[in-house]
Amino acid sequence: MPSTSTASLPREDQAAATGIGRFEVRAALGWVAVLLGAVPFLLLWLLVQRSWSPLSTLDGEVAADLNASVSGSPLLVGVLRAVTTLGGTGTAVLLFLLATLFLLIRSQRRLAAFVATTGVGLAVLGPLTKAIVDRARPVVESPVVDTPSNASFPSGHAMTALVTWGTLLVLTLPSVRRRLRPWLVAATVLVVVAVGFTRLALGVHFVSDVLAGWALGAGWLAVTTATFRGWQHRRGVHPDEPLDPLAVDPDDAPHLAGADGPGEPRARALSLRLLAVAAGLFAVVTALGLLVTAVLTGTWLGRFDRGVVRWFAEIRSADLSTVMEWVGRLSGTPAVIALGLSLAVLGLAVTASRRPAVFVVVTLVGEVALYFVSAEVVDRMRPAVADLTSSLPSGASWPSGHTAAAAALYGAVAALVIAYWRGPWRWAVLVLPVVLAPAIGVSRIYAAAHYPTDVLAGLLLGGLWVYACARVLLPRPGHGARSGSRAGSPAAATAHQ
Repeated sequence: MPSTSTASLPREDQAAATGIGRFEVRAALGWVAVLLGAVPFLLLWLLVQRSWSPLSTLDGEVAADLNASVSGSPLLVGVLRAVTTLGGTGTAVLLFLLATLFLLIRSQRRLAAFVATTGVGLAVLGPLTKAIVDRARPVVESPVVDTPSNASFPSGHAMTALVTWGTLLVLTLPSVRRRLRPWLVAATVLVVVAVGFTRLALGVHFVSDVLAGWALGAGWLAVTTATFRGWQHRRGVHPDEPLDPLAVDPDDAPHLAGADGPGEPRARALSLRLLAVAAGLFAVVTALGLLVTAVLTGTWLGRFDRGVVRWFAEIRSADLSTVMEWVGRLSGTPAVIALGLSLAVLGLAVTASRRPAVFVVVTLVGEVALYFVSAEVVDRMRPAVADLTSSLPSGASWPSGHTAAAAALYGAVAALVIAYWRGPWRWAVLVLPVVLAPAIGVSRIYAAAHYPTDVLAGLLLGGLWVYACARVLLPRPGHGARSGSRAGSPAAATAHQ
């Protein structure tokens, strides 16, 4: 039986059969080269191992002084903790996964291989070097972060930030307008530097750790980028764009979406319609809140609110508290950001349209704004029961922010599926908001963060807002065009008026 040779295949099939494997082998060799030849990293390692006096003095003084400056301010520590997550493992995994899925959905397998290989190498390289060096972390007077004591060199967050945001930069740079490129580069540098600074200020790394993390991260990103360029040139790809770090053919650049949105007059009309809905919804929710807190507190409704909260407090147990805590996290800030970003990116990839991303952003940002304004006006105190939460504003009980966020977030998932999927079972996705939003509301009552009427107000706020956004911004159910459909088809052109 004759054997099948890749040489007998068409050129594109040969690339599919051997190209990705060849890139993986080259990237693996480049990974070894980083370990053996990353001169700045190795120099820092040598100086740390030899306890070079100038570097040791700098390390000790900066770690102690910065930590002493920030440890007394809970607000500043909270800001630093938030910024440092931009270089955290969870952020990196999410961004690399979304970028890879986006490229695969757009049939850009080579770029997807580049992103995936860069991310996998990062996941291996950081922990491996930490284990080899085994350097103790700084000993500061007021530690504000719990971390493994022997994983200081290099800084994983500094390395992760540089590789993650640097990868996104080299992917998007060729498709960005020239006048915006310096701003994009500056923003990337700012994020990387800010993450490195937070590791020093939080007292978990020395200056040499951060510098080593940047050096090793830059070396790994340079290796995968150069390897990908060599892979592209082997195929005879010569882009017209001189500032293309990856040498990607112009037709294969990862453009987000075409300009398919409504014209300026139409966009202004839609914005005004949503503003009118937001004003009406704010008026209704706020009026109900003032009615409940100022008029109905002493009635059966007020007694019902307080009785339900007390009953949940009486049935608390360790296991039930754990379950309720995990349920509540489904609409916490990290979950909303992660799932919202995922919806926007995958919506862009599947539809080749900005409309799903705009819908997600308007829905989530609008819900947060409506919640904060309503809570500020009503200013309802939280239940007078020992709660299971921490650091929550005492006068922000009405409406339930977690419940409103759950209704908006999971309602957005359902709205996108219903609008763009033509399968007969698409309406089954409504089970997500219908089940999860009330369940999250119950978890907030259990934790004594809210009364039952707060939860009902949150459901009303989030549910009506996501419905209005879907009606205004998304196509009619089952009429949304997906990537690859004809531009002039009725499905591509139809939108709810």
